[in-house]
Amino acid sequence: MTTTATGRSTRGPVLALDLGATNARAAVVTPTGELVGRLGGPIPVAQGRDAVVAYCLELLSTARATHLAASGEAPVALGIAAPGPVDPRRGSFIDPPNLRGSWWGFPLAPTLGQALGLPWALGKDTNVNILGERDFGAGEGADDLVYLTISTGVGGAALSGGRPVVGPDLVAGELGHMTVDMDGPTCGCGGVGHVEALASGSGIARLAQAVLESGAEAPHLRRIAREMAPVPLTAVHVSDAADLGDPAATVIIERARRAVAVAVVSIVNVFGPDVVILGGGITLAWGERLIQPAREAVAETAFRIQAERVRIVQAALGDDVGLIGTVPLVASALPELAS
Repeated sequence: MTTTATGRSTRGPVLALDLGATNARAAVVTPTGELVGRLGGPIPVAQGRDAVVAYCLELLSTARATHLAASGEAPVALGIAAPGPVDPRRGSFIDPPNLRGSWWGFPLAPTLGQALGLPWALGKDTNVNILGERDFGAGEGADDLVYLTISTGVGGAALSGGRPVVGPDLVAGELGHMTVDMDGPTCGCGGVGHVEALASGSGIARLAQAVLESGAEAPHLRRIAREMAPVPLTAVHVSDAADLGDPAATVIIERARRAVAVAVVSIVNVFGPDVVILGGGITLAWGERLIQPAREAVAETAFRIQAERVRIVQAALGDDVGLIGTVPLVASALPELAS
């Protein structure tokens, strides 16, 4: 198992970018995790990579100018959270499934860093998120923790002894692709029965569409689908239908919660963490309805020592976690800037 060292904070503020597949956010982040000049919006994906890069540069430049206009200290580095897998040594993408074509192999961090005149650090979004939650959020004070984000997809990261577990190629930690049902549906990656296939927003939507096409009893789900057409169903619609008592939607949602619970049991058994943090849009929407079944499954089926140690909690930093986590990211990657 390979880990990389991580610092805790920086000597000055960090100019931060959180780039997703559909949106980007930027801000200046102080060494104590406070945000200044936060802004963001949808990225112009349809216009191509160069347009997205220009948009990110505009966000970053505006955030820095706002901070400096308020007499803030100049940022010491650029920190970037981006969809993985990424090569943090080169500051480039590898082959992220949600950013294809000209993005694969693109040196995002050096490109932006040179334009802004700043040293840079790049991390996979979940690896940056877990650092933010450890230092400023739900995992504060813990050095052995696992972060699982359940949103459009399912991703994750782990810290062991305060160090990110990344493997020899720096790409380990694809916790969303743990198998939780050998007879389950096919995941977007091509695997079978992964937690992402059952519990992610995209997976739930695919399962709901399959139910409608099968002719199964799903009165509320069908009504919502008719009302939304031609807009496709989302996980929110499936959850709403389940809350109304729709039998097919209820099965999908309960199966999603079981999938997360099974995944958390495996995480607890394998990593033995102090804390498991659940984040992402699905977790935010369901809260304890998702987290409590995971706690119960761990208490009932995980190994005793690990089960007695672990706390299973909801993420605390919300959408800002990828920005806040760039402070410990920069401190790790650029130790000369660490406090």
